Amino acid sequence: MERVFTQDQVFLDLGASCAEDVFRAVADRAQSLGIASADGAYQGLLEREREVATGLMDGYAIPHTKCPAIERAAMFYVRTAAPLEWQTMDDQPVQHLFVLMAPHANGGEEHLKLLSALATCLLKDEFKNAVATAERAEDVVSIVMEHIEKECE
Repeated sequence: MERVFTQDQVFLDLGASCAEDVFRAVADRAQSLGIASADGAYQGLLEREREVATGLMDGYAIPHTKCPAIERAAMFYVRTAAPLEWQTMDDQPVQHLFVLMAPHANGGEEHLKLLSALATCLLKDEFKNAVATAERAEDVVSIVMEHIEKECE
């Protein structure tokens, strides 16, 4: 699980004006970290978002993709500098995104387990508030991993 979410996979105050900006920044970072090809990951995220909106409530979304362009499972956290228009359950903009990527082969089970644990964590105000107010990437990783590990027990 340690390789799935690291400080290098956290963006705090990303200047983005739309979903495509977020997906491009994440895909480019994924390529630089050897997780995926940038173009393939970007296209995978776009296609999945077109199929079903990934917005939740309270300013959070969990965009995700499972595609051949991804080498290993990974999670990114993005806090945007300003709220973004996003299709959500409460019709509110999004400023906090957990972006999940899984390889097409041999990544589905881990991807679903992580998605499920994260969705459960996002039902808790304590978790959402801690993530939203974390000031450093290492704090975000610590908070998220602690909560996800509890959910996976």
